[in-house]
Amino acid sequence: MKTYLAVLVMSATLTACQPTVSTPKPPRAINVADLPALGPYAQAVEAGGFVYLSGIVAFDAKAGEFAKANIRAQSTQAFANLDTVLAASGLNKRDIVKVTVYLKNPADFKPMNTLYAEYFKDWHPARTTVPGVNWGRNDVLIELDVIAQRH
Repeated sequence: MKTYLAVLVMSATLTACQPTVSTPKPPRAINVADLPALGPYAQAVEAGGFVYLSGIVAFDAKAGEFAKANIRAQSTQAFANLDTVLAASGLNKRDIVKVTVYLKNPADFKPMNTLYAEYFKDWHPARTTVPGVNWGRNDVLIELDVIAQRH
């Protein structure tokens, strides 16, 4: 009987010490009704506790066109679109961990950086800026590639 109890206690102890293994959730697409995607993709995908946002450009969905082809107008619209996608994902800019900024014109870095600093005045995620990107359109000057983390 003592042997049986000892085995039972050891078995219960070992079972209690086993790490809990959870099955990861499958990726989940996030689509934003107020800001339809401009192609065959989701505006964001959540996977593994992170939310990967598709390229955020300066498309004004209400007007049905891109913001004026100057970096100030386009940066402002791109940041507004970023807020829209983040909100639809249940996140905010404080959840952003990495931003890649793509610019058509390298000379646009300074004015974009000023607006970027205003947008991220309270939080500074990691960032890379890639100048000289050509989308084959004159009305696209900036694109934001963003990764956020769900807490």
